[in-house]
Amino acid sequence: GANISYILASQVFVQSGVMLTIPAGTTIFALPVPNGVAAPAIVVVKGGMLLAAGTASSPITLTTILSESALSGSAIAVANSSSDVFALGARGKWGGLILLGNAPTNMPTTTPIEGITGYTYGGNIPTESSGSLQYVRVWHGGAVVGANNEINGITFGGVGSGTVVDHCEVAFNLDDGFEFFGGTVNVKYLSVLFMGDDGFDTDQGYVGKGQFLFVIEGLTGDHSMEIDSGIGSNQDVTPRSHPAFYSFTLIGGGTGTGARTG
Repeated sequence: GANISYILASQVFVQSGVMLTIPAGTTIFALPVPNGVAAPAIVVVKGGMLLAAGTASSPITLTTILSESALSGSAIAVANSSSDVFALGARGKWGGLILLGNAPTNMPTTTPIEGITGYTYGGNIPTESSGSLQYVRVWHGGAVVGANNEINGITFGGVGSGTVVDHCEVAFNLDDGFEFFGGTVNVKYLSVLFMGDDGFDTDQGYVGKGQFLFVIEGLTGDHSMEIDSGIGSNQDVTPRSHPAFYSFTLIGGGTGTGARTG
């Protein structure tokens, strides 16, 4: 119900034909990630729907159960990927939010989505809806689940244009803020703050539109945007990525030690 807090202790999968509704004002607190255990995450598989319609005054927040003071480095936080010793810092404290759909990509529809195992995306329904994300905040996610296999703050895999996405924020994510693996979903009013990798990452034939986008990188991120089309040396596979991004503000890493200058 609205204004109720929930504990997320594992990976939750919204199966095909199922609709998960998260009321406005809800906060979901993910538990820390023990060594060798899959990071808690919410995954909407192909054919499933997520209705997360927050408001400006009652946003939906997905975050870690750890206090902000614990994330600042003043207290023990969560297990890292190599031992049972707990690691300090604000990023990678749980998984993230993954939406998978049947919209076209330029990859085989047997391709598993990055960050979890065994769940595929993509198809031939460009106007499909995976539900709605409005006034949703995803904080402190991006836990590493394997080599080069982190969970983005919000991942769209083959998500269709019938999906409503606006006024969403990803902050302190270990990997990318928003990543679009193909698909046709259109987005508005999205912000990425202090990510560990890229702010917006598009690839695998993404052809949606985005407007009113904001990135502030901090000192540890990679690029504000990474725009790719194919995979590796095969960049001509079709459909080619053609994100139409308008009205965006990108703030780099400043001039301090470790800042990106290129």
